[in-house]
Amino acid sequence: MCNPLRLTYRCSRPVHFTRKMSPSLFNFSDAKERFTNATRIALDNKTSKTLINAFNQTPGTETEKKTTLDQAFRSVLEEEIIQRKASCEDFLGLIYLSIDGVTEGICSATTPFLLLGDVLDCLPLDQCDKIFSFVEENVSTWKSNSFYSAGKNYLLRMCNDLLRRLSKSQNTVFCGRIQLFLARLFPLSEKSGLNLQSQFNLENITVFNKNEQESTLGQKHPEERDDGMEVEEGEMGDEEAPTTFIKKQASLKIQSGPEKR
Repeated sequence: MCNPLRLTYRCSRPVHFTRKMSPSLFNFSDAKERFTNATRIALDNKTSKTLINAFNQTPGTETEKKTTLDQAFRSVLEEEIIQRKASCEDFLGLIYLSIDGVTEGICSATTPFLLLGDVLDCLPLDQCDKIFSFVEENVSTWKSNSFYSAGKNYLLRMCNDLLRRLSKSQNTVFCGRIQLFLARLFPLSEKSGLNLQSQFNLENITVFNKNEQESTLGQKHPEERDDGMEVEEGEMGDEEAPTTFIKKQASLKIQSGPEKR
């Protein structure tokens, strides 16, 4: 028997086999702790460079790191509100830092609005006035392409929550500022401000006189001339207060009878 034919292959170049290194796994706890510490340092130094460096050095996908940084921002805010009882300037500094984070692409676009909502929910109305002044001053930022689509619903909900807390008779100026801010923020074509279903109040009937002689403009109605008309607290003018007080004194003297000497 003849020997079987043996085929040999020779390679002119040596073949090197390289093992593909698997990417390091993302650890949420370590990343959140690193981002929280970096946020505190950035808040003290009033710069976002430390936060950007920590974001770039942390392993993981961009979505994972953005979500973790959003949680770190809210954790630092919770600590500032509950434990440290920081001032409005510290809260605004953290919100400014989140705005820089959105501009640099290291956190979600909704993060500044979530922080604003948390601050306004936890503060009294006198401090909410200062925070809302910041919101008014940055209306051009909220209308930019990076923030408008992501934050318009948050801003609308935040303003409605503030209006529910405010008194229409005692906080008239604050309520008007909120309405003006919404008018500046939303365009005229915004669906939330349009009557798309054409629903009108047909029960509202306005009666007017065609002749000027029949006009009752400037004349008081009999109901308004009564002394017992109820006046809302805080709405009575300074000139009407002494007159009403004198009338009440006179009515009390009549009821009690003549004084005995």
